Amino acid sequence: MLRLLAICATLIIAAVSAASAQQREAVLQRIEIPGAAFDIVIAMPRPAGVIYDLAESPDALLVNLAGDELAIGFERVDEMLKMAEFVRAPACSFKGKGRGSPVAIYAVPKAE
Repeated sequence: MLRLLAICATLIIAAVSAASAQQREAVLQRIEIPGAAFDIVIAMPRPAGVIYDLAESPDALLVNLAGDELAIGFERVDEMLKMAEFVRAPACSFKGKGRGSPVAIYAVPKAE
């Protein structure tokens, strides 16, 4: 009985750790700040968005956001590199209470 309990606990832990390797698709919203040299970009989960699972596609073109809980997928490498330059480190990142949604806030230079 004790052996069965240990096996079940191991399977549950493996399932939970595998689920944490998944990232939710993010949506970015840019807010213009009049008179400032930067804009604010807010990253939050896309409602009914894609769940990226790196176990299924390890070579995916993804940029991780908000402590690896959010990600943005790209079709081309040049687009991904341009975005990765701006979202290297968030100005602020937080998660709602309990199982709340993660949010990341970035300060990026004004668009040309």
